[in-house]
Amino acid sequence: MKKNASVTTIIAFLLLCLAAPFSTSAAEPQAVATVVALRGAVVAQNKSGASRNLSIKSQIFQEDELKTGPNGQLQIMFTDNTIISLGRGSEMKIAEYRWQPDRKDGALRTQAKEGTFRMMGGALAKDAPQNVKTETPTATIGIRGSMYTFKTTKDSLSIVFQGGKGIEVYNDLGKVTITVPGFGTRVMLNAAPTKPAKFTEQDIKDLNSQLNGGGENGNGAANGASPGSASGEGETESTSTGTDTTTSTQPLAEAVLPPPAVPARPVLPPINELPSAPAFTPPPPPPSDGIYAFKGGLGGTSTKTDGSTDTFTNELYLGVNWYNRKIFGVAFDNTVEDGKPVFFFGSVNGSTVSDIKIFGADEGGSYQNDDDAFISGSGSGLFTGSAYDFFSFTATGSSFLIKGSPTQTLLDSWTVAGGVQQVVGEMIPTAPKGGSEIWSGFVVGVSENMNDRPTDRHLIYNTNPNSFTMNINKDAGTILGTLTTDSNIGGGDANYNISGMTVGGSYGSVYLNDQLLAALLGGSAGITAKEYGNYMVVDPKNQISPYFTWGYWEVAYVDPTNSTIQRQIRVPESMWLAGKPSTDSVIKTGFIGTYNGKAFGTMINTNDTTQISQVSGSMNLTANFVSTPSITGSLAFTNGPTLTISGGAFSADSLTNQFSAGLTGGDIQGAFYGPNAEAVGGNFYSLTDGKQYIGLFGGNR
Repeated sequence: MKKNASVTTIIAFLLLCLAAPFSTSAAEPQAVATVVALRGAVVAQNKSGASRNLSIKSQIFQEDELKTGPNGQLQIMFTDNTIISLGRGSEMKIAEYRWQPDRKDGALRTQAKEGTFRMMGGALAKDAPQNVKTETPTATIGIRGSMYTFKTTKDSLSIVFQGGKGIEVYNDLGKVTITVPGFGTRVMLNAAPTKPAKFTEQDIKDLNSQLNGGGENGNGAANGASPGSASGEGETESTSTGTDTTTSTQPLAEAVLPPPAVPARPVLPPINELPSAPAFTPPPPPPSDGIYAFKGGLGGTSTKTDGSTDTFTNELYLGVNWYNRKIFGVAFDNTVEDGKPVFFFGSVNGSTVSDIKIFGADEGGSYQNDDDAFISGSGSGLFTGSAYDFFSFTATGSSFLIKGSPTQTLLDSWTVAGGVQQVVGEMIPTAPKGGSEIWSGFVVGVSENMNDRPTDRHLIYNTNPNSFTMNINKDAGTILGTLTTDSNIGGGDANYNISGMTVGGSYGSVYLNDQLLAALLGGSAGITAKEYGNYMVVDPKNQISPYFTWGYWEVAYVDPTNSTIQRQIRVPESMWLAGKPSTDSVIKTGFIGTYNGKAFGTMINTNDTTQISQVSGSMNLTANFVSTPSITGSLAFTNGPTLTISGGAFSADSLTNQFSAGLTGGDIQGAFYGPNAEAVGGNFYSLTDGKQYIGLFGGNR
């Protein structure tokens, strides 16, 4: 996942930076990991037998034995971004660790003596999976760039696979391979691993009991399946101690550090070992309503096609709609200016998210000739905690040069792992409901030849809100729509309009509420869209009305008049606005409404087309349909001219109350939104004093 992002286009985030290993002198042992979250009493014992209390940011070294007390929990991150969590009463030794990113080589071997653990594979699991192993008293666990949780004792192992490519569990008596999330195996001493089976939701709850925040130790007994997996099994083949101490630490919720603690997930031992276990009250089910905010961070490694590697950390924001079970988030790096955020979304099934889609554009600077790149990936994650207040995930993907004919060039591949924690007090108690709602609206875009951006440039927009519509299914959290533009301004007769592009649908989409939504774009009958570079997102920070939503969109496509030319419509020049339109029962003869709001757009100097910049300002508009329908008002830009709205023709039907009017040097068109025409929004174009202006406007009555 690339590093760029924009703090001006995203909600303010909690600053959480992933800790990197501290430098050491040649005479000192080299740290291999860092404590990123901790609760209760946790100690480390080095190979000489000396013990030390651990705290946030403590360094972990090879051959350290880690031990959590009866109420202790620990999460560590290795230099390749592998994350291991230890539950209460757990003990693990870091037997071997080496990481050579330039050679894509290394090893991680841990020895879990007893307790509950979770592991999320980092770069090592991707580049040298054969060298990543966890040894337990009954079997060895091999990883394939995945996430899993297990519980081990001196004579048993219980493990569930939770996402990624898969895991192997083996000993001298047999081996099983598990590739379906939610499936797991159990191993008794001197016995082969059992055939993979689906874990029940109760199993998963019980597995979480040792790693959830707070509370007493607990055990439970149940069999079955994990949420998030419908079918499929794996393949079956035959064939020392630290001293606990007492220390005071911050609760995890108060530790403002590398990604917030995401407790590991315990796994049940075989049921026949539990007859004397103390009673355990399962945690409550996930919330059934509300939208909750989470904040945290991630770390990753990218490998370019020339073999060079880079590590990065991103801040992370996540929203969860517990009613429609959708997540929507963004990752960004506050050390880079003028970049673009990376977005992701997915569906929650029980406590798991197995279908995370990651996408976003990366503008110039990091790649050849300052060309744009597109980031695409997938991953899986897990909610933990007694209140489902932690979320952790792993993901892999690649970055592609958007410009490319006929295919888009691979630039790098990456792997990430991270976690977020629920922000206390930041939530909406009731999520939107009510099935489907049809939105309509307006778009503007600047279509550019990616090989000649300043001179081969066309401005496109739609004049009818019915040519940009979206079916917003609030209960399912999905979007399905179409996008068509009908106005094309530029040199020559070529038409670069977008025709019939699919919004969301099978390409993917997410809806949390009217200000938190996104969709991937594709499937246009009128143009040939590139594989990467097509999406639409909101700008949650700059919403100006509760009755419509606005944001940005990008499309990469083949020039319809010359297949050797690649064109792009990109941020920040491309914007959209949409909402549920008013009906003609409200807007009719006798209606008068005055609206005030904002206008956003792009200015292009026609005498020097390299001069392109964003403009913003205020808008006022009066719709007077008492006698002769008219639209009057102005768009006044703080860094540009004041454009006057005068005259206009009004039309209305049961789906839209659209209008058009003259504008200084051009035209303006819009529609009314809200049950009682509480808002107005639309787009505009103007050529004034040798400069082109194109953009959106909106306001409230």
